[in-house]
Amino acid sequence: MNRLRSLLLPALICLSAPAFAQTTPKSPFQFLPHGLGEQFTPHHMLNAYFEYLAEQAPATMRLEKYGMTNEARPLQIAIFSTPENMARLEQIRQNNLQLTGLAEGQGSTANPVAIVWLSMSVHGNEPSGSECSMLLAFQLATQIDPKIAGWLKNTVVIIDPSLNPDGYDRYTHWYRGVSNLIKNPLPDSREHHEPWPGGRPNHYYYDLNRDWAWATQVESQQRLAIYQRWMPHIHADLHEQFVDNPYYFAPAAEPMHDYINTWQRNFQTEIGENHAHYFDEKGWLYFTKETFDLLYPSYGDTYPMFSGAIGMTYEQAGHSTAGRSIINSFGDTLTLSDRMLHHYTTSLSTIEMGSRNAARIVDNFRNYFSRAASAPPGQYKAFVLRNINDPNKINRLCRLLDRHMIRYGRVGAGMSGVRAFEYASGKETSVSINPNDVVISAYQPRGVLVEVLFEPEPHLSDSLTYDITAWALPFAYGLEAYALKERLEPRKSYEPYEAPVVKLAASPYAWCIHRRSLAEAAFLGELMQKGVKVRTSTKPFSMADQQFDAGAFVINRADNRSLSGNLDDFVLAAAKNHNVALHPIFSGYAGSGNDLGSEAFAPVIRPDVALVYGDEVDENSFGHTWFYFERELQYPLSAVALDKLNKVKLGAYNTLIFPNGNYNLSDTQLKAIEDWIRDGGRLIAFDGGAKAFADKDHFDLKMKPEPPKDSSNLPKPYRMRERESISDQLPGAVVRAKTDDTHPLAFGLSEYYFSLKTTPSAFQMPEKATAALYLEDAFQSYGFIGSRVKPNLKKTPVATAQKMGEGKAIFFIDNPLFRSFWEEGKLLFANALFY
Repeated sequence: MNRLRSLLLPALICLSAPAFAQTTPKSPFQFLPHGLGEQFTPHHMLNAYFEYLAEQAPATMRLEKYGMTNEARPLQIAIFSTPENMARLEQIRQNNLQLTGLAEGQGSTANPVAIVWLSMSVHGNEPSGSECSMLLAFQLATQIDPKIAGWLKNTVVIIDPSLNPDGYDRYTHWYRGVSNLIKNPLPDSREHHEPWPGGRPNHYYYDLNRDWAWATQVESQQRLAIYQRWMPHIHADLHEQFVDNPYYFAPAAEPMHDYINTWQRNFQTEIGENHAHYFDEKGWLYFTKETFDLLYPSYGDTYPMFSGAIGMTYEQAGHSTAGRSIINSFGDTLTLSDRMLHHYTTSLSTIEMGSRNAARIVDNFRNYFSRAASAPPGQYKAFVLRNINDPNKINRLCRLLDRHMIRYGRVGAGMSGVRAFEYASGKETSVSINPNDVVISAYQPRGVLVEVLFEPEPHLSDSLTYDITAWALPFAYGLEAYALKERLEPRKSYEPYEAPVVKLAASPYAWCIHRRSLAEAAFLGELMQKGVKVRTSTKPFSMADQQFDAGAFVINRADNRSLSGNLDDFVLAAAKNHNVALHPIFSGYAGSGNDLGSEAFAPVIRPDVALVYGDEVDENSFGHTWFYFERELQYPLSAVALDKLNKVKLGAYNTLIFPNGNYNLSDTQLKAIEDWIRDGGRLIAFDGGAKAFADKDHFDLKMKPEPPKDSSNLPKPYRMRERESISDQLPGAVVRAKTDDTHPLAFGLSEYYFSLKTTPSAFQMPEKATAALYLEDAFQSYGFIGSRVKPNLKKTPVATAQKMGEGKAIFFIDNPLFRSFWEEGKLLFANALFY
């Protein structure tokens, strides 16, 4: 008998009795056209079962739709408890928010109710969580098991059955289409080799488990809204890993972020010990305290931790490789039913621990937010964004803060002689604060999250970490900002910037626009799609009492005679759409600098863009670029197959983008690309895409030799190999690059650009090309960089541009579009695209 079905055997026998036959919902075994665990369940069937169950068990279950994916699949949560708790569910929710200080009123800890949230299969090709959710939902809705019924007396359970429906369906539909009718456990079989891009990411190929804090994707944005309506006390994120791995559950590995408090550390251990009890009974292998750390704030375990909860990751062996059944390297057969059963067990164990410890959990949850608002843990107590920053950049950051229910406002009164850490210089100095500067105080319910997101550099208790180690938002957004060790509260509200409306008595000679943010790039993209001809200044100039820096956009009436009377309407509409300030100019004569008819104003050529894809391309990096064009610039591009590049009519495009990847370009491909560049094409390559052209004939991008290894002849202990290897690693750190403000790639940037570096690769300063951004000899850095890597990065380029015939090759050593949260990188990339 299927082991999953055996779990329900007592319930199924009970349900077959006449008294229950008419009133109890069907189990997933009875509802689905296939046996649960015997085939993957497409999302529409998964969704249908939850809708059916909610309709059949309204007293114990509620289904709430919270959004839609890019591909129009529903996102929803299922809520379970006893009929008594369900009748007062809104009261429980409101009381919990009052305990956090995020809702008005004084919450009560009398009759505490624990809120446990289980998130299933954020990676779509790790499907056992979603498959398991149906069995779990049936047990929670029917409450036939007396233990479960007892737990729910003081517990509300929330299940998100599929955090990533688009990726889940990409995988399950592929698998159902290629797998054998009879399960084939042999690893070489086609069903165990998922093709590019795989079902792990969402529609835009984003890893949604890295997007909780940045909320760039529609799934994350909608999930945050519903998550913060509830603010659960325990959050478990159910994943899968490679087929040979034993099950992983908390406690997590170091490094743990310093702001994860003692209660959170200890209670995740208690939960892990409870899981271990059940796994020991069954003889199932597991591990804890290894690999999965709690530092990076944008995971499904760390973000809940910084939101007062006990956040945990559960990892089951399987992944896309496992299919329905696979023989692992130990000769054991791992089945989908096994995977589901393990997740089912830790899920129930989590609910049990929530119920048994409800009073402690709720009390510590309340204290977490009380301490955050009265005594935030970090050394910096307030963060100030200077009013001189581009207002659209501040708008974008404030929209992110709104998503996290973080409070902010204007300082309201000027101050001088304030000691502060200055992000731009990396030094503590004496500063003046303007009344219109924006301040984010750490003294608020979300104060811990504020400190985590804004602190310049988190402390690392261990350098062996799973992800990037620095991410401060002022660096990411390219903002002039300060961090203060003293409390500073806003005295005035912040009203989002709105570009002034231009009212014309007559059509201007030209329009001038500053280039300072992504907004101007999107504005330019819209105009170019309408056939508007635009120029950009190569030198500073002044017009109509405005001083324009190099890189400003100019739209001349003389260049756009073919548009007849539509030009002004096009410009005004685009400016409104993207919140861009316009400066109408009524004479081409410059107050200083070049007149508008000068060759110093170069035409911007409309990009016709091709983006390569395929097995050698990193799917996440491809997706970051795709999303940037489609959702942020709203500009068209064509995805072209890398392995068919020789057959692509490259002449139809003037821009070719190589995202990160692990490329092995043939001589024929390199020759075709080089010829296309020399005929006027523009190559933009970053990270692994740039590395693909390094040390190749005619490309002036050369790798630096790797730093020397330890020259001592003394052998290192075998157990030290992993520790020794971190000297050559760079998991993700922020480095300060010097900009050449006369170079078009650096237009609109500050004197320094903070780059998020995720690779130890270092390149030589170019001989023929120009390095528009580069690391100085004593460059600043934040986060972990291996001891042998950092010296090798000195005097190396961050961005280069090489002229080749009539075209250019532009190389970014790092990914400027990384996970779409590195906002200043988007402006840098736009410079490469549009100039």
